[in-house]
Amino acid sequence: MTPLLRSVVKTQADKSGDGRDRAGMMRVLRRAGLFEGLDEAHLVELISRGRQRVLDPGQTVFLKGDRAEGFYVVLSGRVKVFKTSPKGREQILRIMGPGEPVGEVAVLSGEAYPAGAETLEAGEVVYIPRQAYLDLVGREPEVAMRLPAALSARLRSFTTLIENLSLKDVSERLAAYLFSLATEADSEVTVHLGVTKTQLSAAVGTVPETLSRAFRQLSRTGAVETSGRKVRIKDRALLEWVAGVR
Repeated sequence: MTPLLRSVVKTQADKSGDGRDRAGMMRVLRRAGLFEGLDEAHLVELISRGRQRVLDPGQTVFLKGDRAEGFYVVLSGRVKVFKTSPKGREQILRIMGPGEPVGEVAVLSGEAYPAGAETLEAGEVVYIPRQAYLDLVGREPEVAMRLPAALSARLRSFTTLIENLSLKDVSERLAAYLFSLATEADSEVTVHLGVTKTQLSAAVGTVPETLSRAFRQLSRTGAVETSGRKVRIKDRALLEWVAGVR
């Protein structure tokens, strides 16, 4: 049986009557910028018109060029949004976690998905049909006011990605990626990559062999120390300097 056939598609009718699953979905949806501040009745309507999907690791959410008839919100796990070159090289554009929408830009513009989406690990998403969202916007105009902020944040993310790929070498891009994970204020902090070397390579726009050399270079400078998928940031200021954040 293929991963797609193993996908479990659940509607609210599949849920038990105690409301715990619905309450959990509502908590996650409230974290999505597009739905922030919506009252319970509107969230319940979105959930009732949508459907929940339980996905295996490495399972396709949608393919580039698929007709965008709805978008997804990640409930658990992580989803990568990516493009693949004609030669098969993958570039990860974003990694989305719980509460983040996936594919909403294409849906709102009425176009096909411009990139593919695939799970990095087992997880759940909720599918929101385009018409359900547009109906909500029609009744609640303030929902539409959240779109510019969401699109602006996405544009800033892609602008940073383009800048990194075009102007920075691999060590600088890796340093920027690690720095983005190290949100704590302490000088030393351990971050968990949570992705394979191949996936991390695709995220920073390189190949695994070059990525390994970049890690060794950062280690030699004293900025980081690696152990498997754990990276200890020994000198935050140095890492920030290499990343060119300042």
